[in-house]
Amino acid sequence: MSFAEIIGQKRIINLLRRALAQEHLPHSFIFTGMEGIGKQLTALTLAKVVNCENGAAGDCCDRCVSCRKAASGNHPDINIIERDGPFIKIEQIRALKQRLRFKPLEGRYRVTIINNAQNMKIEAANALLKVLEEPPAENLIILTAYEITSLLPTIVSRCLNLPFQPLATEEISTHLCQAHGVEPEKAAIMAELAGGSLSRAAALLDEKQLDRRRWLLETVAGIHESHITDLLAAAKAWKGEGPDLKQDLEWLKTWLRDLLVQQLEAADSISLLNLDFAEKVVGASSRFKPDHLLEMFELACTVQGAMRYNINKRLSLEALLLLLHTRATDRVGDPRGHPPAQARGPFTWPVTVGR
Repeated sequence: MSFAEIIGQKRIINLLRRALAQEHLPHSFIFTGMEGIGKQLTALTLAKVVNCENGAAGDCCDRCVSCRKAASGNHPDINIIERDGPFIKIEQIRALKQRLRFKPLEGRYRVTIINNAQNMKIEAANALLKVLEEPPAENLIILTAYEITSLLPTIVSRCLNLPFQPLATEEISTHLCQAHGVEPEKAAIMAELAGGSLSRAAALLDEKQLDRRRWLLETVAGIHESHITDLLAAAKAWKGEGPDLKQDLEWLKTWLRDLLVQQLEAADSISLLNLDFAEKVVGASSRFKPDHLLEMFELACTVQGAMRYNINKRLSLEALLLLLHTRATDRVGDPRGHPPAQARGPFTWPVTVGR
């Protein structure tokens, strides 16, 4: 992989190339942005470029011994630090400080990439700060993080921050068609659902993910016909879903977003994310008021964010499902004057769906 092959992020790539051409490369960078938009890939490519044996015009050849070692993860001068358990620990930064005392073994630079630096414990962050205050020569340190605010201000002030932008829907769609042979119509839907993240789009190549999403959206589209007792049973079964549960909540948020867009009659100027469910969006949107949709979206975000802590998932999901049901069946004050829906069938949440 070279700079020329990285999807999107042309502004970032051009900036890095100018710095390389002018030989004004900072000693440390912070690459910020959402997951799956090329931060780690760009960091590794920059490490290849600065050590490439045949590099020209601010890029790597991707063929020399140095480039091949970097691509295989065996370059002695390229060190990638990942979290050890839930955190990046101070022992990892102390080991880094020891390595930085020595000159590069083979390349021009010793490059250290600290992925997801927001996971550094405070002791590790303070130890890294001392390294950044007096950076050793012939060393390049690159941190990746979701947000600049997740890092110590003193660390941020000693690095050049390059914010990465979400990828354009067209870029993701084109990549899915060319690299994975996805049909254009399906690629367009997947690109919208990816929300600017190539890794999310790649995850959707698994048909089980799409099947699970399809099942979820069909279920919530008919939640007004569910019995409350079945909702409580569904929350009990749903709470054990783990990573799938987090993604389910993301699908739910896109559904609520589309209902709001339709409710505000903005679908002509703002495209729906769930294009393949456009008819169901039109039908379901009339059951809600805009403030109810915002209320449910906020609750879905709260549950999703709280899942990283030791929350009672069952109670949280019960509250979410019951609110969805209540808002879908409560039409008091609805300007369209529709009568309330009657429950016609049990609601089930099969935990094995899509697997």
